[in-house]
Amino acid sequence: MTTYEFTCPDCRRAIPVTDPMREATMANGCPVCGRSVSADHFAGDSVGGRRRSLEL
Repeated sequence: MTTYEFTCPDCRRAIPVTDPMREATMANGCPVCGRSVSADHFAGDSVGGRRRSLEL
């Protein structure tokens, strides 16, 4: 299962999430502050196991 790193654009919390958590976060907003988010706020595992950095 893919693991993503979600970083909220408002509260700046970085949270590791799985696919179902990613979908729930996009539907319901940041689990910490409630801000609406998009797929751009998630960085996923890349080839070779190195995590891509999230650029805001």
